[in-house]
Amino acid sequence: MFYAEDSSGKLQSLLHLTPQELQAPRTCTYYCPHCKEVLLIRSGPKVKPHFAHFPKSECVANRGESEAHEQGKWALYEWLVHHNYETKLEYPLRGPTQRPDVFVTIGSKRIAIEYQCTKIPKEEIKRRTSQYKEHGIFPLWILGSHLLKRTSPGTIHISEFLRNFLYSFHNHYSLYFFNSKTHRLTIASNLRSISQRKTLADLRTYSLSSIQFPQLFQIPASSSLHDLLPMWEKLLYKQRTVYNPHVSKEVQAFRDDVYRRGIHVSLLPTLAFLPSKGEVSGAEPSYVWQTKFLLDHFVDLAVGAPVFFPEQTAPSTINGYQPDLMKEYSYLLESLGYINKSANKGWVKKKQVIIHQHMRNALEDDRKTVAALKKLERINI
Repeated sequence: MFYAEDSSGKLQSLLHLTPQELQAPRTCTYYCPHCKEVLLIRSGPKVKPHFAHFPKSECVANRGESEAHEQGKWALYEWLVHHNYETKLEYPLRGPTQRPDVFVTIGSKRIAIEYQCTKIPKEEIKRRTSQYKEHGIFPLWILGSHLLKRTSPGTIHISEFLRNFLYSFHNHYSLYFFNSKTHRLTIASNLRSISQRKTLADLRTYSLSSIQFPQLFQIPASSSLHDLLPMWEKLLYKQRTVYNPHVSKEVQAFRDDVYRRGIHVSLLPTLAFLPSKGEVSGAEPSYVWQTKFLLDHFVDLAVGAPVFFPEQTAPSTINGYQPDLMKEYSYLLESLGYINKSANKGWVKKKQVIIHQHMRNALEDDRKTVAALKKLERINI
């Protein structure tokens, strides 16, 4: 382990000491923060200075912990201590059964920081998160930087594992990553799904020495639907003109249902493919539920008829935000002139949707819809 308690109970680390500077600590006594056993100091040409239990020790608190994880949580701990926050390392909380990597108290707020470098089951993430929240503790999950996968400039791949750690602040999704070697923290914010493998992301990287804790939650709203439109337009063209045989069972069942209705998926109206901010949280592909809505609740309605929007659920973020996908969709339909709000009837159909018979008509519909969205000055959904 890279830290231990001295005789006064204060945590000390050997990480940044030179061989000469190590001579003084070797004359002192250090104790394990968990079992309180006396520790020895180990170092060498190929071994970073660290504390270790004696061979017959029965302490299991730190066995199996990676070097990156231990270095990372120590760096985060030192960062918060430097800013004079009341901070504890692996503090045993009353109530929750686990020890957070770092526990910090800021005013009346209590925050448990989990520095997650390896993949763990979804159920374990939910269990820890729920336990913290039940005891009035805000859980902040910070992921190892190796889990951040860039797919192209400005886009990342959000795996099913990463979706478990999404936050939503100021109506924008975000993820947190930390590199324990460089001490650099990356905030991936303003996340918008382009496809199941690509997500638009505003990536901002800070050294710990240049950022303060409250800044983690001050997400700049720099990414809008306008940033997404060029990529979405290319994806839309590809979905119409290139058949993908490798899809999930759910998507294949959706295709089969559309075919049974006498419609080819490539000829669906553009309204079946509108970008949804909430899709990044792990909901089914937007074109699946948007098509179901159009075919079941909209296409056959007469102009002027009231429109019913069924509930479309999506997973909640770590901090409890659950997107209302149908509300997002209704705003887009209103912006494009297909519905409007009536004082008596609620949403009312204003314009008919056409099911295309030829590819050229579908592509023209796409072009007109993209042009209409580009003309809108601001779409904050």
